[in-house]
Amino acid sequence: MISGRDAGIDRNEKMIDSLEISDTQKELMKSAWLDYLELTNRNATLGVRYFHILQVTVIITGILIPVLENSSLQFKVWGNLGIIGILGLTVAIATGLSRHFSFEERWRHYRQHAELIRNEGDDYFALSNNYSIFDTHAEGFKEFISIVTNFKRQEIQSYMTKNNKSSKSQNQKSSGQGDY
Repeated sequence: MISGRDAGIDRNEKMIDSLEISDTQKELMKSAWLDYLELTNRNATLGVRYFHILQVTVIITGILIPVLENSSLQFKVWGNLGIIGILGLTVAIATGLSRHFSFEERWRHYRQHAELIRNEGDDYFALSNNYSIFDTHAEGFKEFISIVTNFKRQEIQSYMTKNNKSSKSQNQKSSGQGDY
């Protein structure tokens, strides 16, 4: 859900409120973990939507071009530019947007991170895996926040590294230094 909150997010918020940890820890958990989970879910959902919209646009317009080309109907839209020209531009624009914004890569990236951060929360709630050594959520809280914070730092570093490599690659290609 883009406009509203995910039911799972609301469920997790209720679970946080029911934990026997301090109110400050509950608020920190909501801001450090739950907000990040909501952000990654939202970004994954947007990414997959944009990716599929652009892909369907390319597929449908790509199919229409040869069909209209072989028909005897001639539609002129802008001066000499016909409907086939418009459809061709639509394919080019949709393909360019998809490649430039890397919606598929972003969708996969955010979906993976959303699931990893969700699983970390599940482990904390259940006191399993890394948290099985703790008897209470209060005892495991510092470990949980530490793991979530480190995970977010690694994700930011990964994003910056990918972004930097992409920028350098684009700069080399535009200056004629890149491989073609």
